[in-house]
Amino acid sequence: MKADLTRNTYDPFQHFARVLMQQGRVQLDADWNEQAAILLHYLQTLAADLIGPQGGPSANLGFGVSPLTASNDFRIGLGRYYVDGILCEADSAPVSFTPSAAGLNTIVVDQWTLDGAPFQVNQLVELFDDVQVPNTAPAFPPTVVQITGADQANRKLTIQGAPAFGTPSAPKVRSVITYLTQPDYPDPPALAVNTEYLIYLDVWERLITYAEDDAIREVALGGPDTAARSKTVWQVKAAAGRAGDNANKQFATPCDGFVFTDAGYLAKLFGANRGRLKAMAKQTAASTNPCIIPPNASYTGPENQLYRVEIHRPGGAWDGSGSGQSTAATFKWSRENGSVVCPIVSMASGNGVTTLTLESLGRDDKLGLAEREWVELQDDTYVLQNRAGNLLQVQSIDTTALTVTLNGVPGSKVGQDPSQHPLLRRWDQQAGDPADGELVLGTDGGALIVESAGSWLILEDGVQIQFEPPDAGQPANQYRTGDYWLIPARTATGDVEWPTEMGKDAQGNAVLVHLAKPPDGIDHHYAPLGAMVAQAQGPVAPLGDCRKQFSGWAHT
Repeated sequence: MKADLTRNTYDPFQHFARVLMQQGRVQLDADWNEQAAILLHYLQTLAADLIGPQGGPSANLGFGVSPLTASNDFRIGLGRYYVDGILCEADSAPVSFTPSAAGLNTIVVDQWTLDGAPFQVNQLVELFDDVQVPNTAPAFPPTVVQITGADQANRKLTIQGAPAFGTPSAPKVRSVITYLTQPDYPDPPALAVNTEYLIYLDVWERLITYAEDDAIREVALGGPDTAARSKTVWQVKAAAGRAGDNANKQFATPCDGFVFTDAGYLAKLFGANRGRLKAMAKQTAASTNPCIIPPNASYTGPENQLYRVEIHRPGGAWDGSGSGQSTAATFKWSRENGSVVCPIVSMASGNGVTTLTLESLGRDDKLGLAEREWVELQDDTYVLQNRAGNLLQVQSIDTTALTVTLNGVPGSKVGQDPSQHPLLRRWDQQAGDPADGELVLGTDGGALIVESAGSWLILEDGVQIQFEPPDAGQPANQYRTGDYWLIPARTATGDVEWPTEMGKDAQGNAVLVHLAKPPDGIDHHYAPLGAMVAQAQGPVAPLGDCRKQFSGWAHT
């Protein structure tokens, strides 16, 4: 979570039940956040224990995948589904309509917005009647139609594929969510024809601040930045492969026997070696063991900081060659947990530079921008697709006009659509002399990942990190964009907070040794939904439904 935090104190292995505030004590954001984390862990663990790794209620089972007319798209059913206890909701707030006397293909809606957005031409919606007279047939079956005309002044929609309405009791229109139009996965990869796919849910947590949702700010207070929000993101994705032979009922569902054409797919999806990291304060005395913490280790920064080390470009560690600088994995770091952002008002690129007009240049000099700093252009699509574009360097700043000129241009349309909440995020890495443990930057502006059990990479003010090589006989580490580690640094101790354990040096003396640990996040949770074939002609062909469902205490 790239929020302005002191630190993250929640540890599930401590088994704390709650946080108790005491009178006359200092209040910290970490205490309140830990209370929320404790409760969230309890609820999600309870749901997972009762439901299992995945499942949905039979009365409102969501995320079924079903064909549409188009061969490159499919429908995602409305309803609820739980993945590792995390609630995923595909929902819609229906809008009432009246069949128009003007003709079968025209309806008049009660309001012009559906789920917060105006009706659009070419939009798919479903017409249904949610009130049925007992012992009579429904006035019309639920029907997916396409909007071909929109008259906002008269709240009139022209539709294609309307049913015969009969005498409806309470006709309504609701959203139709599809693979290509799902809310939190913009521009998903196209489905290849004549290819079998496993359709699955990818569930993770995204931080939302005022920069992504301005409604968070209270206008009555003049619009200051206050608390942030955490959002559950679900994304329906497709993995190419082929369904296993199920002629003899060898597998319970087609998903169980799915074979992938990419041999590394399952490892990449469900947790390959994502790398491990060590952190410590600078050793000011020589040591024969680079893992031993000397008594005079020192963090020399003037303030308490929460350092964030985050993987930028995915891949393997740098091999030290010049050619490898363009393909090796890179990381970026921030002394403010990546929380320094400036919303973008407008952007213009040309002649090798990008000029931005910003909402502000930051809260103050410490939490603002300066020349030569590296920044990342982001927007909603960029984040939801987990992209890693080139980082750009600040060339100049006009404090009067609130404009910033960057060396280079973004490699895509990131930041150009105001509705996508474009912003500039500051990172703090700088190139230095690798002979002294300083960073070497890759072609993307990130620092190259070097794996070594005997040397440390210097961030600043005595804070050092080390990427741990894989254990003997294990596959190479594959670093994943967005994975991160948090390193609290404290002036009171002159040290960083990092897990250690007792070990022994070469002479057998007891010493503290730093531990290498996997990323703190982002945690992804997966669940198969179904299998299908994308055909050259006509809609996709389902191969099977892989969802689990429960009703009351019965779980199937």
